[in-house]
Amino acid sequence: MQKHVFTIAKVCENAGIKHAVICPGSRSAPLVYAFTQHTKINCISAVDERSAAFIALGMAQQTLLPVVLIATSGTACLNFFPAVAEAFYQKIPLLVLTADRPPELLNQQDGQMIMQKGVYGKHVLASHELLCYDENNIDYKLTERIVKHAIEESVNPIKNGPVHINVPLREPLYNLPIDISDVEKAITHTHEFIKPSMRKLPFLKELSDAWISSKKRLILVGQSFPNKAIKTYLEKISNADDVVILTDITSNYLTVANIQHFDAVIQFSQEEILEQLAPDFILSLGGPFVSKALKNWLKKQKGIHHFRLQGEPDLVNTYQNVSQPIIAEVTPYLESFQSLHIFKRDAQKNYLQLWKQSENKYLVSLENFIQDIHWSEPKAMYKILHCLPAETVLHLGNSSSVRWASWLGISNTEMPCYSNRGTSGIDGSVSTAVGAALANPQKIHTLIVGDLSLFYDQNAFWIKQLPTNLKIIVLNNGGGNIFNWIDGPSKYPDQLEYFTTPNQLSIANVCKQYGLNQLVCDQEEKLEQTMNSLYENFEQPCLLELVFDMTSNLSAIKAFKNLAY
Repeated sequence: MQKHVFTIAKVCENAGIKHAVICPGSRSAPLVYAFTQHTKINCISAVDERSAAFIALGMAQQTLLPVVLIATSGTACLNFFPAVAEAFYQKIPLLVLTADRPPELLNQQDGQMIMQKGVYGKHVLASHELLCYDENNIDYKLTERIVKHAIEESVNPIKNGPVHINVPLREPLYNLPIDISDVEKAITHTHEFIKPSMRKLPFLKELSDAWISSKKRLILVGQSFPNKAIKTYLEKISNADDVVILTDITSNYLTVANIQHFDAVIQFSQEEILEQLAPDFILSLGGPFVSKALKNWLKKQKGIHHFRLQGEPDLVNTYQNVSQPIIAEVTPYLESFQSLHIFKRDAQKNYLQLWKQSENKYLVSLENFIQDIHWSEPKAMYKILHCLPAETVLHLGNSSSVRWASWLGISNTEMPCYSNRGTSGIDGSVSTAVGAALANPQKIHTLIVGDLSLFYDQNAFWIKQLPTNLKIIVLNNGGGNIFNWIDGPSKYPDQLEYFTTPNQLSIANVCKQYGLNQLVCDQEEKLEQTMNSLYENFEQPCLLELVFDMTSNLSAIKAFKNLAY
């Protein structure tokens, strides 16, 4: 067993890494042994590599510190790729360790061998490969430097994200017991995460001048992680004159938004109203927005002041109208911007009032719609999003779940809300929520997800100890029902079965197999009771299945999409 792997584990422990997700395998045995010997690192075993990687992503999402992810050699590491890509676009730190065969066996028809060096390409912030040492010729300091550097790269001031270290290992892999005293002597015993500040404040005057000369100011906050300082500065800015702040459902800044239902306002308003709501100034920060209506509308806004504030050097220009990118650290920039004299003038809320009027009209129409509509997804989601426990952390699956939340809003704007919108795939929604609940056991975690996403990711439950603080609400609409009502696929009825995924799979069987407590609700009158039961049981993880008739459910969805006011 090559003892330099103990250096990897020790450096991670010294750096304050708390969690490692380990997938089974033989070539990775030295890594497994090394990490499980360090009691300060909580090791989770997960069989399915794809699920394991999303579990690690969910854990890092909650802690915002790197989580170690370990795979054996061969195609195992390829199964990490969806979560690695999601972590890259969400800026979530992961330290991916892939065991490998020694270099002399590369492409020599040896088993469980692929070209692993740099396998994640541009979807990691950095990629390294350790030397494959002989037992009596190990450079512990080199291994230490590489691992420290990789950890620092995963939490750098420009962009957090995944970093890959490929670890070639020669046999023997199991020669225990091992004396690692030379490892302890060789490496440094102090290391902390140091995130150097990037306090350059470019284009501050240009931003100030554009703000003063504009009348209809729009601030956009996309998918983000909570930051108290940023929240404080945005709250102060929201009190300025003629300012509308729109925050994505996954922004974790819903409390600073002065228009909560912008997605529906833009989707359902008449063109003349949208012309009045159009901004002449935009300050955008954070990640993507769920709202397709917002994206399409903003792409029509040309010739405006649009300042894009971001840390990474590659410009994000979603709406194709950024006039000035600002590459700077967000917190000190907002601090300096908010301190300018431009916010001390008399308030004139006419732009905000235009938005408020449209939002209030939508809310009246929505209330009437919800009251009149039969049992269906929109009715169930509306009621659930307005009665979730105050202390829950909300996770939304992709496809319809996150869209309903964007349209309908959440009554508790303080509630943390997450969704894998980096790449917007459905493949790891359940695993990510499992990881989040494991890493943050003090909170209740609620996942709202579709039946297809649940079946696709059911290996999330294939771990030794499922978190009992996880509650899952499944919208069972028969599989991929969103394709019945979005524009495009519904125009091709003969091919619809290939867009959608109708199935006869049983959620009850999934619950039985993995030991989940199952509740079922198929009518409005039972919803409140079953919701109460969902949060009363803390002995085991609970799943609430919401069952809808596909035909009547589709008619309700189409009626919502045609909502007019």
